[in-house]
Amino acid sequence: MSSFITMQLQQIWDKTLDLIKENSKVDTANFSVWFDGSQLFDIRDDLAIITVPYKVNKQIISDLYKDLIKEKLSIVLEHEVECQILLKKEVDSEYINKDALRRSNILFEDKINPEYTFDSFVVGKNNREAHAAALSACYYPGKFNNPLFIFGNSGLGKTHLLHAIGNYIKENRPEDKVLYIYSEDFVTLLIEAMKNKNVEEVKEKICSADYLLIDDIQRLKQSTSQELFFNMYNKLIRDNKQIVITSDIHPTELKGIENRLISRFSSGLSVSVGSPEFETAKAILQKKIEGRNEEILIEDEVLDYLATRFASDVRKLEGALNELFFKSILYNPDTIDLKFAKEIFKENPMTVTNDELSVNKIKKAVCDFYGLTKTQIESKSRTKNIANARHIAVYLCRKHLDMPFAKIGLEFGNRDHSTIMSSYEKMVKLLKDKEQFQQALQQIEKQLGIQ
Repeated sequence: MSSFITMQLQQIWDKTLDLIKENSKVDTANFSVWFDGSQLFDIRDDLAIITVPYKVNKQIISDLYKDLIKEKLSIVLEHEVECQILLKKEVDSEYINKDALRRSNILFEDKINPEYTFDSFVVGKNNREAHAAALSACYYPGKFNNPLFIFGNSGLGKTHLLHAIGNYIKENRPEDKVLYIYSEDFVTLLIEAMKNKNVEEVKEKICSADYLLIDDIQRLKQSTSQELFFNMYNKLIRDNKQIVITSDIHPTELKGIENRLISRFSSGLSVSVGSPEFETAKAILQKKIEGRNEEILIEDEVLDYLATRFASDVRKLEGALNELFFKSILYNPDTIDLKFAKEIFKENPMTVTNDELSVNKIKKAVCDFYGLTKTQIESKSRTKNIANARHIAVYLCRKHLDMPFAKIGLEFGNRDHSTIMSSYEKMVKLLKDKEQFQQALQQIEKQLGIQ
């Protein structure tokens, strides 16, 4: 590898050219013709690489002047060197390919986070199915749940489960190959492969994985990449390799993804991850402070406060705890109590402001109209009055918030997207046929200020 910078190489070459011009074997006309555009590209150990723009320059200099260049360059460097004459495009191609290979290798690097394990994952009602499915993929790879498709809002633990699978395999079956890759990096990898004409090599490397873990598949929107991924996907499935995919929405609601891919994603097992309920959120916080009890004293009611306020997003929940720890180090209270916590977060706005329409506002308006509680419309009850209220709440979320069915399902007792779709369609039909539902909808929308 060269230890010279570009400026040094230019200075060395200028001195060498001056010595060559002084030689009686080279007249001015020949020098201008053959050495014009030449460069000292690099010096690697005792090899000097000189580039020229055209094949004829390369031929003439190699045949007539190579020894002279070697002699004069060795004088300037004060040690013997060998010379190699190359076309500029040959060197550019070599370095481009090396750079592309380096970038490709970076994308193939092991990116499994050792801290994201099954042991550090807090299981609750919101994620029990996803956790069980992830373990099943570890125990029975490629057999039952292939692909395993985990979906849910950002910050709820989908990526944690992907890394947990990777860590389990690395510890228990180190001979198996695990590839974790973010979908946008996947697209970059395939585009680079197409540019550098090594697509087959990259495909072979990906298909050699026993576990392919792809994060945020909804970002795989480049059409050519989808074509290549489709072929690799089919080979991996045929070879009983386990594929695990995460997304923020159910596969049937993916936009910009080819139908044939959506069909294959849906052929496996799709499981959702919802927002943690209070107990799970508190358990997450307790897990985070394990081993730090002697370092930082925090009252239990503070954990209750954080679990209530930030439970909608696990990342925000953990971030709030980290902020609290940082501020406690900064201000050094004897104990982190509720008063201190409220003071820290007093300027931290809630996720939904008073003038924004939200799922909770819709639920409250529907519950007020029908004389029900939020727990009732989120429950599994099929009592006609409760079911109708639930249908109209689902309809309003879809109509005014433009929410995917899967996300609405997470808000209504973690229901399956197909159940929510059916609920929406029932209300559409009822609104066409029944005046009582038309009037109910009008009154609820008026209460919400969205008529």
